[in-house]
Amino acid sequence: MSVQTRVAGMAPPAKKSGSVLVGRPLLHLAWFAGGISLAFAMPYFLTSVASLQHDVYYLIYCATVLSFLYIYVRLSGIDVQRAFARNWRWSLAVGIAAAAFVVANVLSRDSTNGPSGGYLVFELVWRGAAYGAVDALLLTAFPGLVVFGLLGGRVSGLLRRAGFVVLALVLVMIITGVYHLGYEQFREDGIAGPETGNIIISVPMLATLNPVGSVVAHASMHVAAEAHSHETDVFLPPQVDAD
Repeated sequence: MSVQTRVAGMAPPAKKSGSVLVGRPLLHLAWFAGGISLAFAMPYFLTSVASLQHDVYYLIYCATVLSFLYIYVRLSGIDVQRAFARNWRWSLAVGIAAAAFVVANVLSRDSTNGPSGGYLVFELVWRGAAYGAVDALLLTAFPGLVVFGLLGGRVSGLLRRAGFVVLALVLVMIITGVYHLGYEQFREDGIAGPETGNIIISVPMLATLNPVGSVVAHASMHVAAEAHSHETDVFLPPQVDAD
């Protein structure tokens, strides 16, 4: 959906370029600043301070993130359909390869106790697929859309394509690091693991300009982690006990 919205601070009116209604770059940077603030505040206040039960936390987290991204897309005029349709087959193919790599990494770790029966099915869908998909939208797709907006939707040509990859990678690393520092376990153990993992997960988006494959890879990693190591201290923050 492409909307031509007049936003305060965006005069003169935006011009359509590719799949983005081009405004001032500072607008997209301001949205990114808001995104990283939200990315830190949600886990910090809801898990480190309030210590919410993890499924309740995921509900609030997913609803808040999706609402934030929806408002960003509407007000910035990004054509999401075009963004997710561009090179989608290649993105999916690269995403499957990235998923195989990160899932293999999960399965190489020690297994832990976990739920069984109906609650296991629920956690695979909720803590695995849904939470993983929303994480990918915030930590990979959102930075990519911001850079797409910064470049005015013009990413054809070698130099602009390289610029997209470099800028998007930097923003992915920033928001990934800030987000994970919101969790107590990563403030204690460091963020090198999540940074490396999300760089791999972001390769489909960086290579094809389409985040579909990254969403598949991130969700696959979460599902594998929930099935194999429910109590993981790396792949599914916040860390929980099977009991």
